[in-house]
Amino acid sequence: MPARRTRLVLALATLFPLTVSAQDALSVYGYFSTRLEKSFQVPTAEGGNVVKESGPREFTQPFFNVMMQHQFDPRFKAFVNLNGAGAGNVDVRNLWGEWTPSNAFNLRVGKIYRKFGLYNEILDAVPTYYGIEAPEAFDGDHLLISRTTTAMAYGFVRAGAGKLSYSLSTDNGEGRDIEGTLPIGADVNYNFGRGNYTVGVSGYTSGGATNGDRTVGGGSPKSGVLPWMARDSFTVVNAYAEARVSSLTLQAEWAQADHKAQRDAAAVVQVVNGAGINAAQRARFLLDPNGPVTAANVRRSGDHTIQTWYLRAGYSKETSKGELGPYLQWDAYSNPETVASKRFGGDDEAGVADDGKFTKGTVGLVYRPVPQVAFKVDASVHRYRFLGRSVSYPELRIDLSYAFGL
Repeated sequence: MPARRTRLVLALATLFPLTVSAQDALSVYGYFSTRLEKSFQVPTAEGGNVVKESGPREFTQPFFNVMMQHQFDPRFKAFVNLNGAGAGNVDVRNLWGEWTPSNAFNLRVGKIYRKFGLYNEILDAVPTYYGIEAPEAFDGDHLLISRTTTAMAYGFVRAGAGKLSYSLSTDNGEGRDIEGTLPIGADVNYNFGRGNYTVGVSGYTSGGATNGDRTVGGGSPKSGVLPWMARDSFTVVNAYAEARVSSLTLQAEWAQADHKAQRDAAAVVQVVNGAGINAAQRARFLLDPNGPVTAANVRRSGDHTIQTWYLRAGYSKETSKGELGPYLQWDAYSNPETVASKRFGGDDEAGVADDGKFTKGTVGLVYRPVPQVAFKVDASVHRYRFLGRSVSYPELRIDLSYAFGL
């Protein structure tokens, strides 16, 4: 099977798990990867000056996913996705049952990856796509929204020369202890040109005021709300497009999250005192940046807008030794509200910058000696403003991943 078709099969196995007959045993398949990352000459502050230090070399196991599916009736199937990232504890990444009365309407209930843009559903399937790191909208340190939902209706209809797909989803919302919200997620896309072109939009509303899934000191959130917010009502809009022209794949995606938020004064005091924030962040959090760090001095309004976009291009070349796939990517991200400390709920990219903005250019190569094995290497350059200066630093990543059971 040509490598391009193999990638499509793997991706579809994640999006729409493998179909088995009622007489077949449980279908089991998955993938895992090992990754090496190192950054060089990273700008840091020392006595008000910018100095550069290289980061530590890090070996990680970011993906270990075992998926199980059984279709016990033409209209019903069940699916489980077990995640053992880090080669440590195993958690349940997905767990759902599905009723499929027709192509135009399917109902999926459980813990589900929401349909949102090009990548949310397939980020675990690292062997299948160009690139190593996720688009910034789904970076683990600064998600725009949570990746999962609870109930999702989806389907497609033929429309002209293509296929129009939709999804609607809802769940308990992003917060820890908020009642009365009605979050709604949606995605609509049109696929045409014999499946080679896709354009679409995604959206999300929190359905009212909510809060985050982490408290200050509990790490980076897995939702779209920062830990120091007492209340946050937000919406996300996303637009995307993909074109596959012969051996070339082109992708573009843009997203914006608008937050109407109120900060929790006690939580902000913890952040200001313990997170090592910069001068711009201090001025954002406090009414008087030079005044005492007390609840009375906290600026309560936390309204902010997050924007991100990327462009990605990959090329597939078949050789007698396997497939070679060079790729390029450009990311941009802006979040004026975040801080650098992951422990306090921030991220160490946008949170380090003076203005919460950074860009990242990436060049890389994927090599598949056989369809089930992907060896990727890429290098990125981060650029941002730091202590009033324009700075940058390079980062190297190597990823080796395997798919099994297909």
